[in-house]
Amino acid sequence: MRRVAASALFVVVLAFTGAAAFAATFSLDAMNRLAEISSAAISPDGARIAYVVERPDLAKNGYDDELWIYTVADGSRRRVPGSRSSYASLAWSPDGARLAFLSGDPAGGDRVYVVDPQSGVEKAAGLPSSADVLDFAWRPDGSAIAFVRRDVPPVASGAAHFEDAFEVTDNAYLSTEAAQPAHLWLADLAGGERRLTQGPWSVEDTAISWSPDGSKLLYLRARDGVLASQSRGLVFALDVASGDSRQLTPHGGFQDQALYSPDGASVLYLYQRGGDPMNLEDAMTIASDGTGDRDVTQPLDRFVDAAAWLPDGSLLIKTYDGTAGPLFVQPLDGPARRLPLGPVVDAVIAPQGSVARNGAVAFVGTETGRPDELYYLGPGASGPQRITDVNAEVAALQLGRVTEVRWTGPNGFAEDGVLTYPPGYVPGKKYPLVLRIHGGPTESSEAKFEPFYQLAASHGYLVFAPNYRGSNNLGNAYVRAIYNDASVGPGRDVMAGVRAVEKLGIVDESRLAVSGWSYGGQMTSWMIGHYPIWRAAVTGAAVNDLVVDYAIADDIDADRDFMSPPPYSGGMPAYRMQSPITYYKSIHTPLLLLGNVYDVRVPIVEQYEMYHALRDNHVPVEFYAYPTGGHLPSGPVRLADAYRRWLDWFDRYLK
Repeated sequence: MRRVAASALFVVVLAFTGAAAFAATFSLDAMNRLAEISSAAISPDGARIAYVVERPDLAKNGYDDELWIYTVADGSRRRVPGSRSSYASLAWSPDGARLAFLSGDPAGGDRVYVVDPQSGVEKAAGLPSSADVLDFAWRPDGSAIAFVRRDVPPVASGAAHFEDAFEVTDNAYLSTEAAQPAHLWLADLAGGERRLTQGPWSVEDTAISWSPDGSKLLYLRARDGVLASQSRGLVFALDVASGDSRQLTPHGGFQDQALYSPDGASVLYLYQRGGDPMNLEDAMTIASDGTGDRDVTQPLDRFVDAAAWLPDGSLLIKTYDGTAGPLFVQPLDGPARRLPLGPVVDAVIAPQGSVARNGAVAFVGTETGRPDELYYLGPGASGPQRITDVNAEVAALQLGRVTEVRWTGPNGFAEDGVLTYPPGYVPGKKYPLVLRIHGGPTESSEAKFEPFYQLAASHGYLVFAPNYRGSNNLGNAYVRAIYNDASVGPGRDVMAGVRAVEKLGIVDESRLAVSGWSYGGQMTSWMIGHYPIWRAAVTGAAVNDLVVDYAIADDIDADRDFMSPPPYSGGMPAYRMQSPITYYKSIHTPLLLLGNVYDVRVPIVEQYEMYHALRDNHVPVEFYAYPTGGHLPSGPVRLADAYRRWLDWFDRYLK
């Protein structure tokens, strides 16, 4: 049940066509100005930063990307000429002369492109020959690119074309063929490519890393190409010349983001503590010969989302702490040091490409009152410098004040959440309170700019985003407290947070609403079935039936991790007891359901169950389905429609 974070749902938003002036507060029109910085990479010498500005395009219900270069010495910014509509996984060549990236191919899938960042001229030969690339990495001498490509089964003809039955394993229920493994390949920029690995096992869709001498490649190996297997990855090292691979780490799975150190003597990787999938991820190091395995960040006791090597051999790590997503410097021996980030609440780094050889760091940051911008932290600097202003107009609006709320949870945890006030809040006045419960559950709500918080606040609501057991912001004990307690305990935590906000004396307790997407939708369904205080509720892709979810979702391994044993091995009573649908007769709150027809993360049949259960019991309920795949409404038009329906539903019952 490691679901997509609800907070990630509406980060990308509507395009705006016209010259209408901004309203004073955040609105759908203001959302039309939002831009997202979706990728950033600093050159090896620290002189330039490449980044992508992503802007929505309503006409195609998609997004257009712009590739930009920032020059550190003079502070200039320049757009790279080119006609690509998308750029991802930016990577400078080792000499800093060229820039590689992934971009969509007309035939489908992604292809590797290499461009001269000055002229925008693309290299035309020597690159991977197909558009099936999942990831890539420059060889340290710049002569070749290693890449990950998914295997393509042979195409049969005639009657054999219809002999297409495939064995069902842990694949999602809408699969139409067996999942193919992905493997490593090498493209020589002078021409030609060769396969490096093969077998029924699969290379995970995650960063691959060269040893500094170019002789070895680190990769993550999964048991097969099924998505449910991806969290069980093992760190392997491939000898490129011989083709021999060996497992580098002594663990049985749950590893991620393996990177060689700058001197090649050590490897950094992430690992769920003790090999327990219910624990948080720690940063680990091991010698490149497989000796000296150690947990570096266990004393910090915070979930490590990403980690990178610094030139001095220490680590740069991105964690979650309270209602922030800060950066720490973690020496291999000694305590971690939190970096001063000024007004930045949440910083995003990539394992490769965020740190230059001189120690300079480039990252995407979000402030409380400012959406995505690019930041530069120079060597020895006391704080970061914001180097873009792509969201200046939104930052200039009258936004709702964002604060942190803390309380003691029912199990004694020191819990927290984010409260956003309506713009123009009047002290002494009481306001309706709406909840936005985050998904995951291994995610967290942060006190940064969030479009939904500000949009709902502009409707005159207090907006509360509580963290609950299972959130990744308060240490290992808090993360794993959700084990075999998928709904009951988190529900109590959410209610404790609501009571903490009510104690502020600013809430109209007769007008409360609750909402969430994915796991946040599950918690919303649970809350309205157990706490009869809500005037309205909205769920998106809610996990309403844990048994159905286990049977047909694409992340079955995560379901097993959170609730054990599985339903058909003795766990059925617990799965039923923790499923919101079990308590449908106790639900009387008007409910709006949203979902995608072809969602395999939380199959839409779970929304149909809740819809018919409430309709048959005469509870006000509406259900809107988007005829698309994916776990979130795809494209800015569908996202806008979901937002509109969501807030219209609140307005109908709270105003």
